[in-house]
Amino acid sequence: MKTFTPKIWNQIGLSLTILTGVGFATVQSATAASLTVAGYTWDAADSVVGGSIVSGSQNISGFYANFLADKPEVASKTVGSILGFDPGVSTSIDLGDETNRGVIELNWGKGMSLTNAAGKDLVVYETGSWGSPEAYAVSVRKVGSSSFSEFRYEFSDGFEPNVFATGFDLSDFGIGNNEEIDAIRITNLLATDKVNGADGRGFLGGSFAPQTGGFGSGDYVAGKFDADITFVAGLHKPKPVPEPTSALALLVFGAAGAGAVLKRR
Repeated sequence: MKTFTPKIWNQIGLSLTILTGVGFATVQSATAASLTVAGYTWDAADSVVGGSIVSGSQNISGFYANFLADKPEVASKTVGSILGFDPGVSTSIDLGDETNRGVIELNWGKGMSLTNAAGKDLVVYETGSWGSPEAYAVSVRKVGSSSFSEFRYEFSDGFEPNVFATGFDLSDFGIGNNEEIDAIRITNLLATDKVNGADGRGFLGGSFAPQTGGFGSGDYVAGKFDADITFVAGLHKPKPVPEPTSALALLVFGAAGAGAVLKRR
């Protein structure tokens, strides 16, 4: 009967160490968040960095936002700057209106993903005045999927002068714990849109009128359907999407190496 000698265990341990090292090398170490805006704390390195206009470009325009404009690492990642309205400058976008929809897509970079961790996972900032949030909804794409979820509307839950913050929990989109997304889409609501939550929030396509929540007066009125989307940040560290084929190949290689040692014994 073959026995596992210290030499064989060393060979197996080396293979597993290499495999484990590759796995951990794909995860960036967490860094302390450095900025707190409207109740949410995040690091500028965890914000979206790429994106495009999906539809309704004729209904989308950019304007100077003054969102942390003194911090270049933030200003260059504002949504208007990412979409090319004024690259490198703190720029928001005016997204659609009450009768015309605009849709944008944003991401954390090619091959990067955001994990569904405990609590809220991302925050969207919308430029506005106290008591007057504007209506928009978010949809997400799970890693490995070719389609996006339904659009979900949430109440703003933070405010400081000239900007509302809305946090989103990926669990609310049906994303499982520790599962990942690689992109989000944002659309303005139309005056005719309804949500599926009786409290005035939830997925679009329901039968209830969307409500403003505590930062507004109740119903959305004309002129409040052109959301000014300014900045989007992950609330934890984005990481590279794993490459299962590479990991599997390494596992097979490691197992084959250990098997060859056993056979020689």
